[in-house]
This record gives sequence, structure tokens and C-alpha cells, in this order.
Amino acid sequence: MAEMAELLEEVAAGKARPVVLIEGDEYLARTSARELADAIVPEKDRALNLVILDAAAGAREIASHLVTVAMFPAPKAVLVEGADAFAEEVDAARELSRARDLWQGKRPRDAARRLLKLVRPAGWGAAEVAFGSKTGASAAKWRKEIGDAPEEADRGWLQELSAWALAQNVAAPPDDLEALVRTVERGLPPKTHLILVAESLPPKHALVRLAQEKGAHVKRRAERRGRTIDTLDISPLVSDELGPLKKKLARDAEAELKNRLGDDLRLIASELRKLALHAGEHAQITREDVEAVVAPVREEEFFALAEAVGEGDAGKALQLFGDELRRKANASAVALPFLGGVASAVRRALADSARYAGSGERELGYNEFQAKLFPALEEELSAKKQKVPHPFAAWLGYKRSRRRPRAFWRRALVRCAEVDFELKDGADPRLALERLLVEVCAR
Repeated sequence: MAEMAELLEEVAAGKARPVVLIEGDEYLARTSARELADAIVPEKDRALNLVILDAAAGAREIASHLVTVAMFPAPKAVLVEGADAFAEEVDAARELSRARDLWQGKRPRDAARRLLKLVRPAGWGAAEVAFGSKTGASAAKWRKEIGDAPEEADRGWLQELSAWALAQNVAAPPDDLEALVRTVERGLPPKTHLILVAESLPPKHALVRLAQEKGAHVKRRAERRGRTIDTLDISPLVSDELGPLKKKLARDAEAELKNRLGDDLRLIASELRKLALHAGEHAQITREDVEAVVAPVREEEFFALAEAVGEGDAGKALQLFGDELRRKANASAVALPFLGGVASAVRRALADSARYAGSGERELGYNEFQAKLFPALEEELSAKKQKVPHPFAAWLGYKRSRRRPRAFWRRALVRCAEVDFELKDGADPRLALERLLVEVCAR
């Protein structure tokens, strides 16, 4: 098994391997692949000699890019993300999530190809993926035929993707991995390199064998030694981010960072860069630095909490609170930060309720919302120098704001303030928070 440092040294010596498969956590694997590709292709030649594709493009299209000789004599790299799509048995939930990310990342063709490839074994086309429409398959059919079902919140983008794919006449790419394998086995043109990125492929998969025989197989994964967050090993990420800056992360600072952020490696990397700046001339980042810079609620759970509150899902909200309690085993240390997350979600719902009060009786679809209401929201938040949300996230907020009257959110915000006083006055933190979540998430 090769290491990234070894591969980068080979590139610097002009001996880059023709095929490299990088497996592991999405953030680590993708970041490493981009770093390797940038090392292979000089910056001035990347516009034409660096090709970045999603595996949803299909094996034949990838092979065609590989056999096309670069326009300039500089090295050429073809970087293929999401190579898990070439596995015989795919994780339906992961593929659906990947398609969602591609769609929201303004890569509609890759999103449509990936989703249509997922549903092709069921005999479905673009019309059937329009979840929630007359032609779309039901959640029960998704679970039975595909292995996983979209959430209610996925209706908007799935219907948009379906309409776009039908209008553009997009179909799933041919399932012909052998075409790519034969191309590589015959030998790539001089100075041409294939870099594959996957979260996980079966050990005997053709691409794994190809990488081991023709190039290198790298694993970039933050390992867990147990179930709790403190057993997550983020040392490779810390080394990547802080090593070049000649800084270290204290052990208690690392524990606090993981407690606050969870296992979102992309977010941890971002916060490490902020912490390095905050530490200034100090060589070590301390727990005090983490407490000063990093938000006390894990970002991915904050969004989940906001969604649970907005949807009135008391079960989900209580589960998130229970997860926090199990992680820290100290209700007092959990209650106030968690209350902050609830209050923030309530304030956002109250603001949306006021903002969209005059939007009419009929609920707008995503496209109408984007055309009629989102520009005003974008202008309002930009004028206040606040972060503008993704249109889809804003649309979900708009939909939730219509489900309960503004008076409900006012009362919920008052209850958050009352619980804050109760906690600081010695109330039982677990009982107080659970009662609040049931009240705020009441349907």
C-alpha cells in the first residue's frame, strides 16, 4: 500500500505512476487526489490538461479522455471522483446523497447520470425519479426497488432533476467498465495519468486490481478505534493541515475539537486552519484556542437539529439530545450549548415566518420560489452582510414557515429564554431540555 508522500516524491522526480486509486473518507481522498493531480500537471497547463469527471460520466467517456493525447506536451491527468459507482452493489443512500451534492453543486449532468444509473436496474428512467409527482415512484417503491427512499425534503431537487434530464434527453451511461479496464491495460499515452477516488471498493474489484498492478493503491481514512467520538483518529488530517505551518494540536484541544465538530473532516480541516491563525506565533494550539474559536455545537448536528425543530420532529430532536448526552455523559455540559442550537433554529423559523407572511396563500414550488422570493432574500441578507443560504435550503425554510403561525414561534422563543433561566437557576438539565424539545416540536 503506497503513501501520499511517496507518490508526491515520485511526481517531483518525474516518475508519476500511470494509475492511482485513492480510497477512504470523501474529504481526505478527494483532497489527496486534487493535490496529486496539481503536482502532476503544471498550473499553466491545468485548463486543458487536467480533466475532472464524476464516475457517473461512464467508463467509455473516461476512457476517451485517457486516449486523447494532450494538446500541450505537459503531463495530463484525468481525475475521476465517486468511483464507487463502478461497484456491482452500490450503497443506495450514499449514491442518492452524492447525486444531491452534485445537483446542488451545479453539476446537473453528473447528478442526473449518477441517479439514473442507480435506478436503471429497476427499469426506471428520468420520469420515475420525480419523487412526489404523478409520474414519480413512491417512497415504498424506492425502498423496495432501489434499497433506500428519498426524504420529503428531496422532492424539490428530484423533480427539478427529472425535468432537466427529460428536457436534455439524458440517460444513464453504458455500464461497461471493461472498456476502461482494457484501455488502461493496453497502456496509456505518454505522460497521461488516471487518478480514481472512491470511499470504498471491494478488494477484488477490477479497478483495485488495476491500480495495484499498474500504479498505486492509497487509503486515506480517519480510523475509529471504538464507537465514541474520542476514538476517531484525525492525526493524518492534523498533520496535513498543521504540519506545513509548523504547529501542533494539544491532546486536550484535539478532544475538545472532536467533541464540538464530530466526524465531519471537511469542517475539522477548516477549523484547524482558523485555529492556526488564532494561535499566532504559538507553536501549539491549546484547548483555550478551541473554546475561543470553534462553535460549541457540531455543525452537522446543528443542521439536523434545525430541521427537526422546523419539521416538528420531536423524536429526532430527542435522539440528537440523547446522542450528545451519551458522548459527554454530563447533562450540564450539554444542556446550554444544545439550548443555543434550539433557540437559533426557533429564531430562524420566526424570521422566516415574518419574512414570508405576505407571500400568498398558495405554496410555491422550488422554481417559483427561486424566481419570485429568493432574489429579495438574497438582497436583504447581502445588505446586512449576512451569509446567503443555498436557494434549496431557503426554500425549505419558506415551506416550514407556513406550517405554524408566527405566534407559535414567538412563544417557543420565550420558552427557550425561560429554560435558559431555569438551567442557570439549578433546574435538572435533562428534564428541562426534553420538556422544551417536546413543546417546541409539538405539531
